[in-house]
Amino acid sequence: MRIVLATLLLAANAANAAETAPAIAPELDVLKMEEGVWDAAIEFPPATPDQAPTHATGVQTNTFVIGKRWIRNDFEVDAKYGGHGTWGYDAKKQRYVGIWVDSNQDYIRLDEGTYDPASKTMTWTSELRQPDPYPPAKYRMTETFRGDTRVLTMTAIGPKSGKEVPLGTITFTRRTQARR
Repeated sequence: MRIVLATLLLAANAANAAETAPAIAPELDVLKMEEGVWDAAIEFPPATPDQAPTHATGVQTNTFVIGKRWIRNDFEVDAKYGGHGTWGYDAKKQRYVGIWVDSNQDYIRLDEGTYDPASKTMTWTSELRQPDPYPPAKYRMTETFRGDTRVLTMTAIGPKSGKEVPLGTITFTRRTQARR
């Protein structure tokens, strides 16, 4: 009897929580543009001016967390790199927020972003830790949406020089249903 009563109580609480949850913000429509499986073509700038850029390929899978307020990102590149992130919209900050962890970092990166609907561009900023004794570098990711293609440009801004340094460009192409 206790189990039945506990089950009914949990079901009633879950139904009540669903009814009182705040409405989904229109700002979350941007996340819908990233949903799905994407093939990634990556280009890294040359290490020196006399060298050619290097290239890699990867796959990004973006799925909504239950409730569609947050999107989860899993990214793998040539079986040598893996990353995972989650992001959504923080109504109090009136900004997009996200976290990122990957096989190249030993910390959780915190991102904040803005979206410009006129240019269909999302701009994320955060800090990249540097080895001691160097201060963190400012990090910027600019993502332009073009239907089933997204272009993400990554740059770092030197803490002392203030110069912007290109880190790479990723062109994402949405997979069709048949290729999944």
